[in-house]
Amino acid sequence: MKLKGLIVAAVILLTPSLMSAEPDNPWNRKLPFEQAVITYEIIGLESGREVLYLRDFGTTTARHRQTSTTVLGITQKNSSVEITTPDWIYFFDLQEKTGSKSVNPQKLMIEEYDKLSTDEKKKISDNARGMANMFMGGLQGSLEPNVKQLLGYSCDRTTALGSTVYFIHDTGISLLSETDLLGIKMKIVATSIQETGAEKRYFEFPEGIVVQHNKEADQMAQMIAQQSMSALKDPEGHSNKGQGFMGMPSGEQPAIPQEDQMEMEEAMKTIKGLLGN
Repeated sequence: MKLKGLIVAAVILLTPSLMSAEPDNPWNRKLPFEQAVITYEIIGLESGREVLYLRDFGTTTARHRQTSTTVLGITQKNSSVEITTPDWIYFFDLQEKTGSKSVNPQKLMIEEYDKLSTDEKKKISDNARGMANMFMGGLQGSLEPNVKQLLGYSCDRTTALGSTVYFIHDTGISLLSETDLLGIKMKIVATSIQETGAEKRYFEFPEGIVVQHNKEADQMAQMIAQQSMSALKDPEGHSNKGQGFMGMPSGEQPAIPQEDQMEMEEAMKTIKGLLGN
């Protein structure tokens, strides 16, 4: 998973917990169905089709995507498969014949939460609503539960940074997203959901592709999990920590590819400010 994707994943993983923190581990919730197949139509600069297969109440997923992007009359085809297990995220670029794996950030969030005492878990629950409002306010956005019915499911609406996304209530499963950012428009809409048909063959790795382990992404995911939990436990105290990256002393920062350093630092400064400053 690329660094940009890891940062986005951390924000997505954080948001549901802020919306409705409960005594149970908020990062270990199950979907309302054991398995499902969701088909999406993609419209905009990138156009095509995506199918999301879910098993084991959403703990295992496979996302098959076939699209094309046309810029200045030049069309580029995109074909990928992303497989998520409770432990790992695997990404396969079928055009480039490359594959990578990195730790599933949700696993780390579950582990960090389970380390907490009963009192610390209560603090997270008490802080959650205010943190959600601050987080979305910093993005000039909003969180609204149960505002729309899509394909028979009640959906929550998240609006931020030129994007509006409708998720099945209390899940991270999007049924409709619309983005208009700097004149670039994109729409991804679920056209069907069936609660059968997620066969094991859709979760098999593509043949002939060697998977490379992205250890830098693992390090970043671990750091984000720790810092996010720290901020949720004590937002005010978290903002007063050291000036290193995400509050981590500079000597403990993980190795980061030079080409990603500036983008990563700017994005993470924003997340830190939303969480703790």
